[in-house]
Amino acid sequence: MDDFAPIEQLAGNLLRSLSAQERRSLLRKMARTIRASQSQRIGRQQNPDGSAFAARRAQEGGGRLRRRGQIKRAAMFRKLRSTKFLKSGSTDSEAWIGFTGRAATIARVHQEGLTDAVTKGGRKVRYARRELLGLSEPECDLALDMLLDHVTGRALVE
Repeated sequence: MDDFAPIEQLAGNLLRSLSAQERRSLLRKMARTIRASQSQRIGRQQNPDGSAFAARRAQEGGGRLRRRGQIKRAAMFRKLRSTKFLKSGSTDSEAWIGFTGRAATIARVHQEGLTDAVTKGGRKVRYARRELLGLSEPECDLALDMLLDHVTGRALVE
């Protein structure tokens, strides 16, 4: 990643050259696009580096997520990755993507591989580490491309 330091510096300079309103608009657009990409990646159950999430443990007593003896793979994080819980936003100086409310707590437990109770008052379980949020290399490239497209589009208009 050190090879990209000059490019990141150039991108920072290009961002600073934009007006506050343009910067806020561009960062909002970037955040929305990357949020959608993060949601799709979570749906594919991949970490930002492309590796697969740790597999779910088999549920005792059958569980309601079983069908013909197998846990439905699509069940993991299906609600958590919706726009209701996975939010994005921006100011004129930053863009952010994150979880809100109770979803933030659940996401943090999985992101960091912490211990939590499965049900309120239930037994504590250590969850496998699953990186829900984090920029993948294609997402970094996408953000840089969006910045360059915006700046070159603006230069063509002027």
